[in-house]
Amino acid sequence: MTISLQKKFILVSFLSVFALITVISFLAVGKTRSALYNATEQQGRMLAQTVSALIINELIYEKLGLVEEGGLIDNYMRDLYQRSELDLNFVAVLDDSFQVISHSDFREFGKHYENPLLREAQDADIVLVRKATATSGAHDLEFAAPLSIEGKRWGMLLFSLSLDAVEREIVSIIYEIVIISMLALFFFFVLMYFLSQRFIKPVIDLSQAMEEVEVEMSEKTIPVKGNDELSRLTESFNDMVRRIRSANEEMKLAHEKLLQSEKLATLGVLSSSIAHRINNPLGGLFNCVELLRKQGDDTEFRQSYLELIGEGLESIKQTVSQLLWTAGRREGEEKLSNVSVVLASVLRFLDYRLKKQEITFHQSIETELLVAVAPHDLEEILLNTMVNAIQAMEGGGRLSVTAEQVETEVQLIIDDTGIGIPDDKIGQIFDLFYSTKKAGEGTGLGMWMTYELVKKYKGDISVSSQEKVGTKIVISIPEGI
Repeated sequence: MTISLQKKFILVSFLSVFALITVISFLAVGKTRSALYNATEQQGRMLAQTVSALIINELIYEKLGLVEEGGLIDNYMRDLYQRSELDLNFVAVLDDSFQVISHSDFREFGKHYENPLLREAQDADIVLVRKATATSGAHDLEFAAPLSIEGKRWGMLLFSLSLDAVEREIVSIIYEIVIISMLALFFFFVLMYFLSQRFIKPVIDLSQAMEEVEVEMSEKTIPVKGNDELSRLTESFNDMVRRIRSANEEMKLAHEKLLQSEKLATLGVLSSSIAHRINNPLGGLFNCVELLRKQGDDTEFRQSYLELIGEGLESIKQTVSQLLWTAGRREGEEKLSNVSVVLASVLRFLDYRLKKQEITFHQSIETELLVAVAPHDLEEILLNTMVNAIQAMEGGGRLSVTAEQVETEVQLIIDDTGIGIPDDKIGQIFDLFYSTKKAGEGTGLGMWMTYELVKKYKGDISVSSQEKVGTKIVISIPEGI
């Protein structure tokens, strides 16, 4: 399936914007997630430092016997855990052996923790953080802060901050980004559609118009809108179409004049035959008129010679009519010819030339053979090829015309025993204005016109020749057009 330039522009632009927005969205989500995690971790570190200092003070007071052992720390742990803004999972104080001495959950009191984070924090002497996954699947941040002052260790502070709020915030941001991205994509799609209408559609219209322009079509132009480069391109195309149309009209007129020139040249070659066909009955007419002057009083004699005069005039009329039909154009002529009938019409013009040059003519045509060519065009094809053959046999020879049905084609073969065509010239005989005739005998359009007529009817024409042996022209025309 062929995709138009406009659709390609919209598709590529949309996919590019979609990819860009997707990358930006992923980067934004990643940056936001990282920022929220860092903020939570920073909050936990500050909490660890603050609480650690308070607990160390409480432990010192307990050691000095200034406060009741464990009382203040337990109360502080419970108060700290119950503060909603901290979102603590638990908070615990452990001694040097990692035994719980205070916990937000009193059931954990006295337990001994074996937590790798605790030992790592004890060795590092700094607040350590790790991301942990609870049994429920939620993510937490665990903090371990050593309780030490001036090199003396009092234990370890351990607490966990829930990341549920962070995850909810991230999900909310993702929803917002998706909605904004969809609105942006819709906006960009509408924008790209209007841009394609403004900048791509004129190019598409121009391309379609160029495909539709044909020499036989009416003038095809495109409306010009605006005054930019595309508008000027469209105006240039319209000017080109008008120039092509004008040039085509001039070419058609010149083509018709050339064809008429070739017909006149051919008729000039046949003038001797035409003169013979007219002069013979004219001579008889003059004789009849002279005899009627002398013996016109005899009714039977007069009637007999009047009939002869009528026959002579009818013969001249047929010759002139045939000549005018050959030289003229046919409008609405049926595109089906009887080969025998058309060949007989052509032979009426050529019989005198054949006899004068002592050329033997032979024909082999299937009975009632029809070919899908207008009679006038078939006559021109036969006349051009046979005149060429006759001109190639000035010292006499043999001319044969064969016509037969070969599968789905009608094949015409014009074969002569003339002087032939040199091998280096045989490829030029269908070229425009190519001629080997004497001055006044042709214009070099005959075989070119024959070639054009054959191609007009989707046929094929080929030539084979040998010098001093002869030339054979084979024309194949499909049964139906």
